[in-house]
Amino acid sequence: MSLKGNALIGQSGGPTIVINASLVGAVQEAQKTDSIDRFFGGIHGLDGVLNEKFIDLFREDDNVIDALKTTPSAALGSSRLKPKEADLERVLQVFKAHNIRYFFYIGGNDSQLTCHKISELAAGSDWEMRVMGIPKTIDNDLPITDTCPGFGSAARYAAAAVQYASKDAEAFGNGEVIEIMGRHAGWMTGAAQVGRLDDYMAPHLVYLPEVAVDIDDIANDAKAAFKKHGYVVVAVSEGLELTKSAEDEAKLDEFGHARLGGVAKALAGMLEEKVGVRFRHDTLGNLQRCFAASVSETDFNQAYAVGQQAVKLAVEGETGYMITIDRESDEPYAWHLGMTELMNVADKTKYVPRDWVNEAGNGVTEEFIRYAKPLIQGREVALPTGIPAFPRLQKHFIEPKLPEYVRTK
Repeated sequence: MSLKGNALIGQSGGPTIVINASLVGAVQEAQKTDSIDRFFGGIHGLDGVLNEKFIDLFREDDNVIDALKTTPSAALGSSRLKPKEADLERVLQVFKAHNIRYFFYIGGNDSQLTCHKISELAAGSDWEMRVMGIPKTIDNDLPITDTCPGFGSAARYAAAAVQYASKDAEAFGNGEVIEIMGRHAGWMTGAAQVGRLDDYMAPHLVYLPEVAVDIDDIANDAKAAFKKHGYVVVAVSEGLELTKSAEDEAKLDEFGHARLGGVAKALAGMLEEKVGVRFRHDTLGNLQRCFAASVSETDFNQAYAVGQQAVKLAVEGETGYMITIDRESDEPYAWHLGMTELMNVADKTKYVPRDWVNEAGNGVTEEFIRYAKPLIQGREVALPTGIPAFPRLQKHFIEPKLPEYVRTK
């Protein structure tokens, strides 16, 4: 069913290495249709929508748009704003003022919830429009979709970083604790084990937030690994869950407060005392979601495709859906695009299945490896050599049409 008007796209949540590939896929697909007159980009996600901070993406240089495909982080700027009822009413006013008939939102769990709310609001109003969610998150924790754009490249970086750090630990005969992003779901940390191609290689121990472990069990595992290999590398999620024992209750309380951003440091200190060898610690930090040199070809292709497909389906008449990636086979790896209603993914979390973690809770199974391997081991995407110089949008801003919005706290 034909619907003519303007389109708006925003980026939300934590940026990724390939989030701009989804943006470019959407823009380049929109350029092919007569249904979309102008394509606006919301600066800083929903904040930009509420404050009418839009740029005209069709006025940008085509070469710059194309070069953004391999530029990390969010070219439009991101946001973590969760809309209130008054915000949603303002959103609809903005859509009407700028004749926005298509809205696309690139993001994870919370972003898809926002997208769902906007879709429901539009459906119950007199304003005809199409709303589509475009998946993105390095956490890989959106349900329904087999994987999330952003995960493969970030996991590739984490797996490689563990291998690099392990050579230093092996050289000195030390212990090493490496903290990897993942507050509630351990997909990223588990994927680090894909790089362990032989028994002596790191990571020797892998701990995910889905399975609570005791500090004494971690120490015993580390002692055994050190005795066997002469060094030990532990990969741990930032959201590690520990069980408490009477012996370590005070330390575990302190450890709990340090969690989500200090788990590696705290755990390294405990293990150094309990194992009796020096333990270093590293936190991979924001490089996990912006180190473009580790981009996975599979991840890149999927990110571009979901952006492209969202626009294509919206123009064809679909609304209220998020694009999904559906796996056909592991070896050879094959996939196709699907879609699911936004209500199926909004504010929901996909955890690593318990049977994909070994019985001891200190590593992932072969089933996990079969799942993750094709997502991170694809051919590298060609990038400019030397120190990167990334393109920037010229940002031709649109004139606001509504009174200034004052958001209630």
